[in-house]
Amino acid sequence: MAILKIGAAILLAIAIVSPRVVFGQTTDVGACIDEDVRADLDAKRRKRFVKTRLYQKTNRHELSLRGGYFVSDVFDGSALVSAAYSYHLTETFAVEAAGAFTRVSTGAASELERLYDVLPSDTDTVLFSTNLVFSPVYAKFQVGGDVVRFDLQFTAGAGVVDSKISSGVAANAGIGFVFWGGRALAVRFDFRNYVHQQELLAQKAWVNDLVATLGFSTFLPFSE
Repeated sequence: MAILKIGAAILLAIAIVSPRVVFGQTTDVGACIDEDVRADLDAKRRKRFVKTRLYQKTNRHELSLRGGYFVSDVFDGSALVSAAYSYHLTETFAVEAAGAFTRVSTGAASELERLYDVLPSDTDTVLFSTNLVFSPVYAKFQVGGDVVRFDLQFTAGAGVVDSKISSGVAANAGIGFVFWGGRALAVRFDFRNYVHQQELLAQKAWVNDLVATLGFSTFLPFSE
């Protein structure tokens, strides 16, 4: 009889303890599953916000042809042609060498030439510059059913503005937009400000020349 009572007590203890053990195991498994699901959701969230660029620039060469408008403090506005070469060190930074040509004129030039023999009616101006290009923004927007991808760029550098009244060092800074048309082609719009000295009638003055251009770029090699 005593043995039966002892056996019954043991069975009762097992019945009371077993659910706690099982419940504890189930809770641990559930916690592990919750952690796995949370980690998976975090990974998907990061992937959604950090996208790989569709078009890569690192270690590629960019050749550009541009045309636009040149506005000077002294002269009237004139058409301008430009060419540039850029080497992209990374997706964010590049170095650029650029040159441009314009023939400027002013309504007062003929009178100055007649009175002082200092300035022809038309003056050829050549601009050379080497720049650092910084591209902090890569974005896209939708136009109809198409997605347009573009880079926002900032440039800064130094060079020379060479003309009959300018021959010194010129600093320049600007902003540009590069709209991708594929892996190797792009349309770009650039706005630059050149600061340099000009000498007219024995007087030197600092001037700001503004240049706005629209052009095309090709990237080499054609495949990334």
